[in-house]
Amino acid sequence: MLHCQERKPLAVQRTPVYDQRMQNTSAYKLYARPGAGSAAVEALLAILGVAHDVVDVPKEADGTAPDWYRAINPRTEVPALQLPDGSIMTESAAMMIHLADCHPEAGLAPRPGTAERAQYLRWLSYLSATVYSTDLRLYYPERYSTDPAHADAVKARASSDLARDYAIFDQEMGKGPFITGKTMTAADIYAAMLLSWSDDFPGLMKAKPKLKALYDAIAAHPKIAPVWRRNGMP
Repeated sequence: MLHCQERKPLAVQRTPVYDQRMQNTSAYKLYARPGAGSAAVEALLAILGVAHDVVDVPKEADGTAPDWYRAINPRTEVPALQLPDGSIMTESAAMMIHLADCHPEAGLAPRPGTAERAQYLRWLSYLSATVYSTDLRLYYPERYSTDPAHADAVKARASSDLARDYAIFDQEMGKGPFITGKTMTAADIYAAMLLSWSDDFPGLMKAKPKLKALYDAIAAHPKIAPVWRRNGMP
């Protein structure tokens, strides 16, 4: 059974420091970090207009998350999402699917059983499994080998893989401007977040006009633009 929140007037509280005594007054609580994978989820919550809190998860001096966050997500990855029933979700792509399905009135997910739904799920999964994971290898190559000497090779391979993954996405996504055609979905928000992480964002936008059209449409959305600014997106 979906534990979804009824649509209520938007109320957002961004809490920079976690306080164990803080009472959650909103049905959703997003554990986030500016510029991290939480940005797409935060943008989706803003569009849906549901009450939610955004709790920033700081990084310790050694780059790890604080101990209190480990109790929420044992892998300490950001984001995590607390649902209305108090349970925790991890995996940003799964959050996008769940939230869009919980609020079908927003029209951000194609109906199950349609061809559009198939492509929506295809590309959300593709972006999560290929582009997102490749970005991590590109920016954190030291995590992918026990030998520090391998970092440069890991990064170089990630850079070539990312170029391939975006070329496939650009070729296969259709005429656009969005993944399923003329209607924006949660998958487009997710794609735009990943595009913003490119180490050569201007070059990618120039080389891939379809991806630029998708990105520009998402970044210009009046409810997404403030979230993009808070997260330092281009």
